[in-house]
Amino acid sequence: MKIVIVAELPARRSVSASTLPLIKTSGQSSTAMISSRMAASEKNSASSPAMANSNIIDFQLLHSKREKAKKGFPPPPPPLIMALQVRFVEGSQVEVPFQSNDSGTIDHGDDVDDDYDHEYNNHRESFSLYEEDGSTSAMKMSHFIRRISLYNPIVSGGDDVDPNKQPIKMGTFVGVFMPCIQNIFGVLFFIRLAWIVGTAGVLQGFLITFICCLVTFTTCISLSAIATNGMVPAGGPYYMISRNLGPELGGAVGILFYFASTIAASMYLLGSAEIFLLYTVPQAKIFDDIYNCYRLIGTLLLAIVSCIVLAGVGVVNRFALPTIALVNGCILLTFIGFFININGSDSLKFCMVGDRIPNLQHWIDNNPGHYLSCNETDLRHLFCANVTETGSCDPYFLKSANEGTIKEMNAITGATSGIILDNLFSKYLDTNDFIQSNDSKMTNNEYEETSETYVVADMASSFTILIGVFFPSVTGIMQGSNRSGNLRDASRSIPVGTLAAQIITSIAYLLGVLCFGASMNGMFLRDKFGAGAYGRLAAAELAVPHPMVIVIGSFIASAGAGMQCLTGAPRLLQAIALDGVIPMLHYFQKSTKRGEPLRAIFVSIAICELFILIAFLESITALISQFFLMCYLSVNAACVLQSVLKAPSWRPRFRFYHWSLSMFGAGLCVAVMFMSHWIFACVAIIIGMIAYKYIEYRGAEKEWGDGIRGLRLAAASYALTNLEEGPVHTKNWRPQLLVLCTVSSDRTSIENEQIVAFASQLKAGKGLTVLASVLNGKFLNMLAEVAATKMIMKEVCRRMKIRGFCEVLVAGDITEGMSALVQTSGLGGLKHNTVIMSWPQKWRNGNFEAVKFVETIRLTTAAKSALVVIKDVQQFPSNKEKIVGCMDVWWILHDGGIMILLAFLLRQNRVWRNTKLRIFTVCQSEEDLDKVRESMKTFIYHLRMDATVDVVCLTKYDISEYAHELTLKREQRQKMLDQLGLTDRQKDIDVDNAISNSTSGVQSGAELPVQNRTNLLTLDNLFKKDKTNEGNEATSNAAAEQCEEEKLPITSSQTYNIRCLQRAKKLNEAIQSRSRESDLIFLNLPDPGKNGYEKFYMEYIEVMTTGLNRVVLIKGTGSEVVTIFS
Repeated sequence: MKIVIVAELPARRSVSASTLPLIKTSGQSSTAMISSRMAASEKNSASSPAMANSNIIDFQLLHSKREKAKKGFPPPPPPLIMALQVRFVEGSQVEVPFQSNDSGTIDHGDDVDDDYDHEYNNHRESFSLYEEDGSTSAMKMSHFIRRISLYNPIVSGGDDVDPNKQPIKMGTFVGVFMPCIQNIFGVLFFIRLAWIVGTAGVLQGFLITFICCLVTFTTCISLSAIATNGMVPAGGPYYMISRNLGPELGGAVGILFYFASTIAASMYLLGSAEIFLLYTVPQAKIFDDIYNCYRLIGTLLLAIVSCIVLAGVGVVNRFALPTIALVNGCILLTFIGFFININGSDSLKFCMVGDRIPNLQHWIDNNPGHYLSCNETDLRHLFCANVTETGSCDPYFLKSANEGTIKEMNAITGATSGIILDNLFSKYLDTNDFIQSNDSKMTNNEYEETSETYVVADMASSFTILIGVFFPSVTGIMQGSNRSGNLRDASRSIPVGTLAAQIITSIAYLLGVLCFGASMNGMFLRDKFGAGAYGRLAAAELAVPHPMVIVIGSFIASAGAGMQCLTGAPRLLQAIALDGVIPMLHYFQKSTKRGEPLRAIFVSIAICELFILIAFLESITALISQFFLMCYLSVNAACVLQSVLKAPSWRPRFRFYHWSLSMFGAGLCVAVMFMSHWIFACVAIIIGMIAYKYIEYRGAEKEWGDGIRGLRLAAASYALTNLEEGPVHTKNWRPQLLVLCTVSSDRTSIENEQIVAFASQLKAGKGLTVLASVLNGKFLNMLAEVAATKMIMKEVCRRMKIRGFCEVLVAGDITEGMSALVQTSGLGGLKHNTVIMSWPQKWRNGNFEAVKFVETIRLTTAAKSALVVIKDVQQFPSNKEKIVGCMDVWWILHDGGIMILLAFLLRQNRVWRNTKLRIFTVCQSEEDLDKVRESMKTFIYHLRMDATVDVVCLTKYDISEYAHELTLKREQRQKMLDQLGLTDRQKDIDVDNAISNSTSGVQSGAELPVQNRTNLLTLDNLFKKDKTNEGNEATSNAAAEQCEEEKLPITSSQTYNIRCLQRAKKLNEAIQSRSRESDLIFLNLPDPGKNGYEKFYMEYIEVMTTGLNRVVLIKGTGSEVVTIFS
């Protein structure tokens, strides 16, 4: 890894050697770590004049190519190559932007000579427009173009890769066209296409083939557009899908495509085993159960193919050329045979007993070498238990013999015979139905007696089932893109080679349907394994010069297709592992020195063997059809997404595409999935969903500029522009939260994280959540602090499972910062309507906290936002706790019902779910008590909330002289404490000390001002009497006399304050009498009133909430947020 770190410093500032270990550790240094080194660098600047005078320092931490070759270090994969630029600015802050290859930074790797690095350094200062501005990090175009020319798209993993050994590069024909042709022209053309035509008929058979080919054609168009929209590194279709649909969808589809490619290898090898056992060497059936024979031969073929794959992609390519020549030659000979046999042929005959086909293959398997002629005498050996006793014969056989309907028929009738008219329509069968010319059904007893004498259907057939059977025949269009890492020009080779292969194979398949339907007897076509003709392959019999040429050629071609699948699938798995989206696959990142993903190859072989053991070809084809269709669906969806969003980066060279065609292809994929086999379709979807959720939960976060993110941006933009600003209807109102947080001074945690937990517990209402914090300072000097703070907030959100946003604002004044947040947070109609903050615990230490808190209340009121204040936030539960008890709402002032709504939402969370909701309201007349209670019960009932209702009566009262004087003492005491510069924390100790010191000063002859002496005496009398005889009426009178002697004024505002505190005390007593044991209490937050009374307001709240556990103070906007109407 090459890390070029450019450090730009102002004069008389340097970077000391203490920063070097930080940089050498990794390419992912955090801003917090770099900031921690700045103190040391500044300390060394004074002792190092030479360093202090340097303005630009280039650190190039490089390993030479010789050292890398010696240690065997591989070139890093593109997603992991990081370009790190560290810029030191004023205030010892650091800006550390990271860019990876996926974001556009192209690393030139190890192929650049040391001369280039020296040249880069020599021209470093000339990058700027002016000589004196040489600190810019810009790059000359010549250097940028050189990096592009040396860009290597190969992603190779592991420490065993030889950096001096370049992978084999292939062109369009060898790298794309041949693998696609070989996989598309696989085994199913020879062993299943004729049977599909005989069962579905020419019309529906042609439609089945056309639908399948249309799916792959539209996918090829979409694939060509995506492949030409930039470079395609290793990973092929997975890379294209993941970079266009995001890591979650890309990884999920990539896993499905890997399984499809691996299981397809088992399908091809089982097809080869079927050809070998049924048509090449029938004597190799060493087991009575044919499927056990398939398992044995398939495993042996897998072992042979695996050895070739392990030898490397070069050896596979050597085998690919002869195998593709064989498959193309076999298909060509089949079409030539159609024209040669246009008038029919007597070379192949099959036997008919009435309307049924006798199972001669079963006879020859049990009696090797003893062939039966198609006449009554020979067939008695098959249908009679005793050839001499007519009574032991099959009744249908005797009936056919009596009617003279036992006969031989030509399998190849030729196109001139008009047989296509008989084969035009479908003849679908159920399992165990006779292969016969009429539509009669077989009973269970008949099947037990005749299953070994007549040919019967081994599976049910229908139009949709046959689509699932045939669809794997047209797959393989992505085998070329699987090798994108080994292509010289992937963006050119993939569209040309893939489209050419798809069009040629589609034409061949459609012509094959017509050839088989127009030249062969329908009865013989429906005989899947040719049992009526001693196991003859229909496609081979039609071809020239000899059927065995086609049989051997199809056997080798099918095995070759399996080899191609086992070559591409491991590389796909390695590409997924190298991306890091699925952490559990990291084991498969390593490669051999030849670049072979050995571990991925071994696991692919194991999966292939598991599906070979299934042995039933039709089940395997139905399953892999779903996997391939999911992948094709994703390719089409990616093309639609990019085309519709019209992203600036969407500039494919391939012009012959349109989003509507890709949309049609995507819909066709979904339709074919559920038409062919809905159960397997659900299985594929479930596997994809599991992979998606796993990647979302455990996968590394990737930003690839994918289309899903673009779609979200487009949808968000559309929604925001259509979301009108203004009042929200009551039914749609939900708390959109702005949570004001305070980060610790060391930027390591959020103070009182319980406030964030409380916000997360309110999220039953969903809606917007913004965590915001205000830092005091200058933004340009606090970039690192902002980044660190936002990182901490995001980590807390992740831990609290909050889906929201984090904002950090730097302001010269905290109050002004709060004001900016309250005013500007949100966008358009998506703005916060509720602010959450904690009660300032240290408001008595000076006047700043009280003023800031009250000012925030005024700001939220002006912004028409509700305010939620959490008092004693440390006592609130975390998200892991569960509270059992009561949740009390003291509904004193009408606030639009926000307290009731928040209590309801809070109870939806598991933390508060087991609490009981109680609602209290206050009336001033005992006569209205019952009426208010009934009205409240009715209202809560119509709100559909489970809560109990109670009404508390608080009558008007007179303030006693004692309460009047006591309050005056408290107010004047606070004023004198302020004059003495004391705080409440010091009052119990420092007041007496101040008085005694002042008194001693007087006794020693020092003069005190009269006002100070008066204040001290008054404070002494008030304070002592307040603490000792607060409830004594005589003391109260003495205090009043003292006030009169010192002429302390009693103003109307003081009288009002006295009444307010008395009212708060009375309310607190009422609340404590009913909610002392409650686990949470909701209270109305009163209006703070005019300026200058901030500390009195704080004292008022303290009196009102004294002795209460977990208090939430709420100030609504007055707008209704709950409604009784539907």
